[in-house]
Amino acid sequence: MTLWRYPLKSSAGWSVQSAEVRARGLVDDRRWMVVDTEHNFVTAREHGSLLTVRAQAGDRGALTLSARGHVDCVIRSPSVDSDRLDVRVWSDRCVAQDMGEQAAGWITAVVGKPCRIVYMDDEFKRAVSGPAARTGDVVSFADGYPLLLTLQESLDALNSDMDAPVPMGCFRPNVVVRGFEPFVEQTWSSVRIGTIDFAVAGPCVRCQMTTRDLTTGRRRADGQPLKFLAQHQRADDGVVFGINLIPRDWGTLTCGDRVEPKA
Repeated sequence: MTLWRYPLKSSAGWSVQSAEVRARGLVDDRRWMVVDTEHNFVTAREHGSLLTVRAQAGDRGALTLSARGHVDCVIRSPSVDSDRLDVRVWSDRCVAQDMGEQAAGWITAVVGKPCRIVYMDDEFKRAVSGPAARTGDVVSFADGYPLLLTLQESLDALNSDMDAPVPMGCFRPNVVVRGFEPFVEQTWSSVRIGTIDFAVAGPCVRCQMTTRDLTTGRRRADGQPLKFLAQHQRADDGVVFGINLIPRDWGTLTCGDRVEPKA
């Protein structure tokens, strides 16, 4: 099992040996986000350069940003005195802390349009929706659910049928497990990883972001893997790969933890 964290929404992922799980998912996962001048969320769907940004969360809540051709930017720890902005993620309205002019100038230079960076503090509660959600379930700036799990065998099966393989990173999972039949994860109703139980909120609907090269941020000319998935992994809501999880316990996930699903 491998674990991945994305402190800044749409930035490059960090592979970690262990990670704390709280109600919003992995601690520091997608707690920072880029917004435009109208305070709408900005992602690598439209601005692939975000995938080239490395965002590393510090022990005291500071965030270090790096990208090729740019001097590293260290964002101060979130403060109760920070300005609050009303921001939007899809249809959700959220109150977030503005991370200041230095951060705004840096991310503007990377994206190529005026942007700012905001942070979701513990006070704001963004509710999880869907039939698997319970009252009190919350999520960070992730698209919809606290964690995303993918299966290595599913990717292997996908790549075996395509001319050019794609890396797992293009699906931006938090948890990658192995040792199961390809695509069997879509039949799971819950899963226990280590000592933590998770409800399965259904398959993850995929979008054009999966077609971006993780190194350059540019779209793949062949439109893969989305083109292939559209033919072979389609659900009622669209093209799918991986499953969304909602934690039912808090604790620590560690690479090598036992994975016990229930259908």
